[in-house]
Amino acid sequence: MEPILITLSITVFFAAALQSATGIGFGVIAGPIMLLVLNNNSSIQISIILNLLIAVLLVRSIRLEINKTILFQLLIGSVLGLPLGLLIFLNVNVVMLKLLAGAAISLTALLVIRNNIMRTRPAAAAPSKRGALVTGVASGLMSSSLAMPGPVVAAWMSATGIEKQVVRATTLTLFVFSYGAALLFQIPFAGVESTTLWTCLKLVPATIAGIYAGSLIVNWLTERVFSWLIIVILLLTAAILFASSI
Repeated sequence: MEPILITLSITVFFAAALQSATGIGFGVIAGPIMLLVLNNNSSIQISIILNLLIAVLLVRSIRLEINKTILFQLLIGSVLGLPLGLLIFLNVNVVMLKLLAGAAISLTALLVIRNNIMRTRPAAAAPSKRGALVTGVASGLMSSSLAMPGPVVAAWMSATGIEKQVVRATTLTLFVFSYGAALLFQIPFAGVESTTLWTCLKLVPATIAGIYAGSLIVNWLTERVFSWLIIVILLLTAAILFASSI
């Protein structure tokens, strides 16, 4: 096996395990490493395709844990955010976009940290329709502009006290739409090369193995550990956005 493929397979395994266990994290872990190893824009498309694969494979097993009301509101927001994100990506300085996204994620992470330290997680009934819609817009915007729809959704749901199973299930189900739409945007505007699809195919076994590992890990995560893990992912996402802006 090629050294590059070995590196990518190991990366994808751990990233898929994290995504399967928490609902987010694949793009944060695998995205930068794939960009470094492949050194081209195909890494973004590979991340989108594998993210979509993970969501599609998991959605059936987690369907009973989805908060359909919140999911519907997030989807409405995402529909509005996706074209806005594409418009911003095409017309606004990408560095500024990354800085703003990093700042927003950092502030959200601080909110979740505050709730954890004070142990004042609100009841699951607290999320408002307006909050879900605004979060959906932000998710859609970050999906089409940065291919990162998950952090803002998981952070908002975790900060409002929603249980980890619901956060994971609702976020992963949203990904079926978010990454499906992102891929549809990529095809006409950038195209998808055969080598990209072939690389994705080679990474499918590692992805599936990671999904299985993550589904085992999630059963051992307490609500508090899950919340702190979300915080780590958020801070790492913000750090990557800030670092890539330099």
